[in-house]
Parts: sequence; C-alpha cells; structure tokens
Amino acid sequence: MLFRLEDTTASASLKQAEAELAAARAEVESATKNLRRGEEVAGKGFLSDADLDKLKDRFNAAQSQLQSAEAAVDKARTNLDYAEIRAPFDGWIGKLNFDVGAVVNPSSGPITEVLVTDPIYVQFEVNEADYVSYRRANSGSTRDIASQLSLSLTLPDGESYGQNGVLDFADVRTDNSTGTVAMRAVFPNPGAILLPGLYVTLLIEGQSGEVQALVPQMAIQETIEGKFVLLVSDEQQVAQRFVTTGPRRGAMMVVESGLEAGDRVIVEGLQKVRSGITVNPVQKWIDPQTGALRETEEAEQ
Repeated sequence: MLFRLEDTTASASLKQAEAELAAARAEVESATKNLRRGEEVAGKGFLSDADLDKLKDRFNAAQSQLQSAEAAVDKARTNLDYAEIRAPFDGWIGKLNFDVGAVVNPSSGPITEVLVTDPIYVQFEVNEADYVSYRRANSGSTRDIASQLSLSLTLPDGESYGQNGVLDFADVRTDNSTGTVAMRAVFPNPGAILLPGLYVTLLIEGQSGEVQALVPQMAIQETIEGKFVLLVSDEQQVAQRFVTTGPRRGAMMVVESGLEAGDRVIVEGLQKVRSGITVNPVQKWIDPQTGALRETEEAEQ
C-alpha cells in the first residue's frame, strides 16, 4: 500500500449497488416462486397461457436485473479499490509529487515513481563497425554469443563492482544519427549499490582472450610522439619505451604493444630519472584496484 485516496463517494456507490443487488435477488426469488406455482396450477387448467407468460416474463426480467446488479457491484467495488494505490512490484519509492489533501486525477501526472533496483539494467551503445566485426567473427544466435561474454562494471569512484552481468538485449537496427547499436546488460544488485541514472564503466570480455601486460597508470607518460614508459634494463640503466595502451583496469592500463613479460617499469620517482642514467631500483608491488604501492607482496603483483 502506497496511498489511499478519499473514498467517500466510491464507498457510497458500493453500498447503493449492494442494496440494489439484494433487491434484485429478492425479486428473482419471488418471481421463481410465482412461476413455479403458476406452472403447477396451469397444468391443472386453472391458469391461462397469457397469465403464465406474464410470470415467465417477470422471471426473465428479474434474472436480467440480477445480472445487471451484480455487474454494478463489481464496478463499484473496482472503483473503491482504485482509492488504494499499491505498488505493482517490489522496489524503491521516489519523492511524493503531491501533499496530503491535494486533489489529483488521471491528468495530474504521477504521484510518485517506484523503481526496480534488483536486478538493474545497464544501457550502452556499441559502434556499428565493432558490432559487425564481432558478429562476423562469432557465428550463432545472439543468445549464444551473449553467453560467451563476460561483463563487469567499474563504479564512478574507481572501484570494481562485485557482481558480473549478462547481455540482455541487442537492438535489431543501428541508430542512423550516431552509427551505434543500442544494447543492454542486466546485473544483480542485492545491496542497492547501483542506482537508476548512475554512470558506470562497462567492461566486455570474450572467452578467447590473449595475455597482455598491465602497468600502473602513473607510470605512463605522453609526448607529441605518443605514450611511453621508463624501464630499467639488466644493467640498471633507464630506457624509454613507447607503448600502445588499451582499456583501463582499475588503477592499471592494458598495454597492447611495446612491453614484454619481465620488463621492469619505473612507477615512482619519474621526475628524478632520465634515459641513459644508472639507477638502483627497489622492487615494489601494486594494488591493481587502488594503485597503492607496497614494499612487500601484500597485493597482486
């Protein structure tokens, strides 16, 4: 139950309809008795056919009146039920648009809104070229393709959302104005962390991935020539290496080219070093979500 509207008129209409229904039932009972008696005496020759027809007409009229009265009661009861506004599903209720005592009608607009938060939908768009390329590389129905994808979220504060989602909807046409395909994912939201209207970062991964390097965002620098990192060679000398970066993963960036496994990337003291100098590096570990550095291996390396 969300609201109760003033129901004086609806209650009075229901009482009147119920009274008319009781009268109609009494009329049917009386007409039934009279018709039964009339049929008995008509069989003995004491009642004319015309009078018997009148009894039958009265009985039929009473039956029709009873059906009309029953329909009137149902209509009045429905109108009274409309005075109680109930939530059609579990969810969150928003602010009230009217105060107690305000007059409302169907043209007044919504009194409030009720939102479903668990599960919750994430709407996004995919470039039409990427969409076509993926469909070409993956045969099968949309449902089969969706089952091969892993969907995760990064929240506005940079933290990863703890629940994975599934692809729920892909539009059947592209948007001519944007050149994109509208899509939708659904995520469980038992803790109500995700709110309607929230902007999040959606990460979509296929099952057939490849190993790529991850480096802290703080280690990546950029010039007009491109992005680069500073490395420490086996001779403890600093060297510059240009890289191509991919999507962000928490505090890390995917490096698509330019680095190999085992490369040592400088993440601290970047302003104190330059290419060609010899350094005495200290190995540290980084939390991939927060970017915090530690002297010991307390987080994922």
